[in-house]
Amino acid sequence: MQASRSSQRGLTIVELMIGLLLGVLLLGGVLQIYLSSSQTYRSTEGLSRVQESGRFAIDFLTTDLRQAGYKGSCSRDTEVKNHLNEAGVGYSADLFELGDGIRGWNSGNGGYALTGYRAGTDSVLVKHAATLAGVTASGNTPANANTINLTAASGVNAGQIVLVSDSEGCDVFQNRNNANANSLTRGASNNNPGPGNKSPASSDFSHAYGEGMDIHLVRSAVYYVGTGASGLPALRRLTFDAGSAGVNEELVDGIVDLQICYGIDTSQDGDADDYVVADAVGDWNEVVAARVSVVAISPTGGTATESPTIQFADCDGAVLARTQVNYPELLDAQGRPRLAQVFTSTIGLRNRLP
Repeated sequence: MQASRSSQRGLTIVELMIGLLLGVLLLGGVLQIYLSSSQTYRSTEGLSRVQESGRFAIDFLTTDLRQAGYKGSCSRDTEVKNHLNEAGVGYSADLFELGDGIRGWNSGNGGYALTGYRAGTDSVLVKHAATLAGVTASGNTPANANTINLTAASGVNAGQIVLVSDSEGCDVFQNRNNANANSLTRGASNNNPGPGNKSPASSDFSHAYGEGMDIHLVRSAVYYVGTGASGLPALRRLTFDAGSAGVNEELVDGIVDLQICYGIDTSQDGDADDYVVADAVGDWNEVVAARVSVVAISPTGGTATESPTIQFADCDGAVLARTQVNYPELLDAQGRPRLAQVFTSTIGLRNRLP
C-alpha cells in the first residue's frame, strides 16, 4: 500500500504581513525604550556635571572669601608691616596690602588682564595668609635681619609673597631664596618678578622673632568668569601669590555667571546691615559677608528638553530671570538646550566677625 504524502504549505501573504507588522511594533517599542533611556542618561549625566561644577565653584570662592584679611597670629587690629617695594615693578596696594582683604567690581574686571572676561559678570579680589609654609624657624631672627634661618629646606619658591607673624606683630615680604634653601631672604630687588623688597637696612621687621613664628604663604587672587579651555565660560582665577607677574588659571568649566552682594556692617555690631553691589560699598573695611551666586551649565547639549530660565535674587531682593538671551551657551552649536542651575551661598568673613 502506498503511503500518502503530507501536503506542504508556506506562509500566506496575510500571515507574512501580520508577522512583519508585529516585528515593526516590537522594534519600535525597543527603539522607544532605548531613546528614552539614552535621554534619561544624558539628563542625569548633565545634571551631575552641573551640580559638580556649581559645588566646586562655590567651594573655591567660599574658601578664600571666608579667610579674607587673615593675618596669621596677628590680632585683627595689628597693622601688617609691609617690606615690599612700593616703587617696584607691578606693585599695587590693592594686591599686596592685607589691610582690607577684599575688593570687588560690579560688572567689571577691576582693570586687570582677565582672560576672556565675560562682560556683565562680577569679579572679586581676595587677600589673606592662605596656608602655613610647613617650615620652622631655626633660632631667633633679629629685627634687622635680612634672612630667616630654617630647620630644613623651605619649599617656598623664589618670588612667593610671605607673611611671618606671632602675637606681637606681622611682616610681609617677597622671598628671594630658592625653594631648596634652608632660609627665606628678603633681599632688595624689584624684578624677577616684582615688586621686590625694600632694602633691609632701611626696613626692619616690626620686632625680633623667636623660633615659634608662623610662616604663611600669602594668597592674592582675582576671581572672575572668563573663557575656558573648552570654549565655554569658566570660573577663573588670576593669582599674584608669586608677585606682580600674575598667574591665570581655570578652576571650573561651565560657569556662565558670577554675581556677588556684599554685606556691610555700618552699625559696627558685627552683623551685616544691608547687602549691596560692589559699586555701593563705601568702605571695604565694613564688609563682613558676601552672598555669592554662580550659574553652572552642562558641558553638552541635549540634556534638557527646552532652554531653561534661570532665576535668582539681586542685592535688593528682586528676582532676576536669565534666559539664552543672557547666556547664549544655553544652546549648543546644534541648537540643543543645556541644563543650567544657580548656586547661592552667603559667606561670613571670619576676620571681620566678632
